Amino acid sequence: SSGINAEWPLRPGGDEKTWGKIFYNNVTCSALLAAKFTPFLAQSGNGNIVFVSSVSGFCPMPFIGAYSVSKAALMSLTKALSVELASANVRVNCIAPGIIETDFSSALTSNPEILKKTLNNVPMRRVGKPDECAGAVAFLVSDDASYITGETVKMDGGIPVRF
Repeated sequence: SSGINAEWPLRPGGDEKTWGKIFYNNVTCSALLAAKFTPFLAQSGNGNIVFVSSVSGFCPMPFIGAYSVSKAALMSLTKALSVELASANVRVNCIAPGIIETDFSSALTSNPEILKKTLNNVPMRRVGKPDECAGAVAFLVSDDASYITGETVKMDGGIPVRF
């Protein structure tokens, strides 16, 4: 999954086009890609899809409301597809990263003052690493997780959620 964010389009001055762009990229593209590959995954007898959502799908954050709503929709898509594809032996799961050391989060991590304030909301008091996300995905697609489908794994340093 990929993700884009723009200012909350339902605020004064926001627009429907921005909302549509965020949902198209964050939800529709994921659904279309899953639909395209499902026949091949089903043929394998042990297919896996892992979507990348966000902790903001559980706990919306200021100024990224549309992004947060789209990531919650991606978690719901995970649940729906897991039911639809289980009989084809395709498991569908999702990860919901918090603040991970990437270009996407650089607005939060590049400024020491903003980072310090941000980490006050993270019980582990640190930013996650991409390898930590990769490890969770590796587990979800492994035989060790062969009875797990329809789940979203939070990886956010313990950020409390309100969902």
